[in-house]
Amino acid sequence: MIPFHIPARVRAYAALLAAFAIVACSSDPPSPLGSDNDLASSTPGVVFDDTLDLDGDTVLVYHTALANDTVLEFGRPSAVPPVPEYQRAMVLQIDWAGASNDAAKTVLSAVLRLTADDVDGAFPARFYQLSEPYAEGDSLPSLDTLAVIVDPTNGSADRTLQTLPREYPLPPALVQGWVRDEADRNAIAILYPDDVNDRIATFKALEAARDRPQLIVQYVGGTSSIFRINADASFVRPAANTSHLVISDGYVRRIHFKLPLDRLTDRSAVHSARVRLHIVPGSTLGTSPNLIVFIPKSSNPTSVDFTQGQLVTTVKYQASADYMEFTATNAIALMLQGTLDNNGFVVRYDAENSKLRQVEFYGSDAPDSLRPRLLITSSTPADFDPDDTP
Repeated sequence: MIPFHIPARVRAYAALLAAFAIVACSSDPPSPLGSDNDLASSTPGVVFDDTLDLDGDTVLVYHTALANDTVLEFGRPSAVPPVPEYQRAMVLQIDWAGASNDAAKTVLSAVLRLTADDVDGAFPARFYQLSEPYAEGDSLPSLDTLAVIVDPTNGSADRTLQTLPREYPLPPALVQGWVRDEADRNAIAILYPDDVNDRIATFKALEAARDRPQLIVQYVGGTSSIFRINADASFVRPAANTSHLVISDGYVRRIHFKLPLDRLTDRSAVHSARVRLHIVPGSTLGTSPNLIVFIPKSSNPTSVDFTQGQLVTTVKYQASADYMEFTATNAIALMLQGTLDNNGFVVRYDAENSKLRQVEFYGSDAPDSLRPRLLITSSTPADFDPDDTP
């Protein structure tokens, strides 16, 4: 056990309280248990009021995508540092149910129909085949592309997305392989180039009430088929990394830190405890600043149990505030009692994978005044001697 430092002014304050208890008068009759104002045969515990650094603060990354919105986001908006830019790409998985009925047909032409939701002007883009199919809610560590899907009308890899027309040609031979199940039916990724002006467009998604994405195939002989999308997502990733503690949604990141409870004395009684995290100015993005704090069931971030556990509290932050605080008194008291394991705290957004948002906090490598801290008031137990009676 690491000895807990007792500031001089705290020791003096505790001594003053003890002296006051001795000289205080009471109208109650004497008894071995003392009166309302003092406990006979006891010495008050020492009160500690200190600020402790949090241990092992780290950022946990989950490779998610926005899969439940009514629109697909595309592009990259301008952002003023320290807020990072987020790149958006669209991922589409075509539903090939019923394609076997067309296996004997020859594809004449095919177009991917994307209906604009909010598009201002023309947006450069490239279509790619991904190396894997995509199912709704899948983890996407990266967009692993196999090959670019060229525009068969001009043989170019470069395309332009706009409001009208909303049909984008795909190579007949590629679609033929998909229809006949002779080529891997992987997802399509639509990427925004890195070397163009920053802006954002949105297109109707699978969850939209109408005008959902679809593939329209024309066959030799005049017949046609429509293959709808059964999974899609906005692939959102920061264009640059940050050295701070960041919590984000859309690209889910959580923070985890351990509590320095070994720096408390044996049998410490916790009067109050709160965690303070200093906000990096200008680092907030998006709306719904609602966070959840919980104690994970496991201390191992790779364990499934690490993603669930005991709720501590919910808290909101203000984008203009210097710091955010949340109360941890009961949780730490239970940890000291052995009722809860000290697996630290995890902080994340509520309703994850619902929208793009983020907030950054200073970490343990920041200047002393900005580091994550546990502000705690505790005391040692009173010393009671049953043999020393009045």
